[in-house]
Amino acid sequence: MMRRRFLILTVCFAALLVAASPVSANNKPTTGDRINLLSSPPATFVAGAPFYIEHGFGCDTTTGDKVSDCMNAKTHFDLSLDGVAQRSTVDIDNSPTLYVKRNLTNYPTGLSAGPHTFVGVFVQNGTTVGTLTVTITFV
Repeated sequence: MMRRRFLILTVCFAALLVAASPVSANNKPTTGDRINLLSSPPATFVAGAPFYIEHGFGCDTTTGDKVSDCMNAKTHFDLSLDGVAQRSTVDIDNSPTLYVKRNLTNYPTGLSAGPHTFVGVFVQNGTTVGTLTVTITFV
């Protein structure tokens, strides 16, 4: 009886710890250098070198942005490479007034030599709000 009560208390305590711990998607590991498709993407990049692409949305509550606009499931950045949809990981960074939700795609082994086309689609609340196309030659 005493052992059973201890087990139940231990399970309840563990459940309490899990419930009290904030869920965190922050600081997802990245590989290599970041290629920014929005701001001066490189014309060339080293073939086989690791890199990552990460874009998304931010909401600043001090300017009246609604947190729900950038943190809901219908808000995301979709990436395709040479016409193939790429998998990504959600990476969230929050402060008291700034909420940032990005989609991270790592390329730990880089890409083969030659031109590769990236298409990024920004979707907010289920509506496409921007698309960009960037071709980078890997040498």
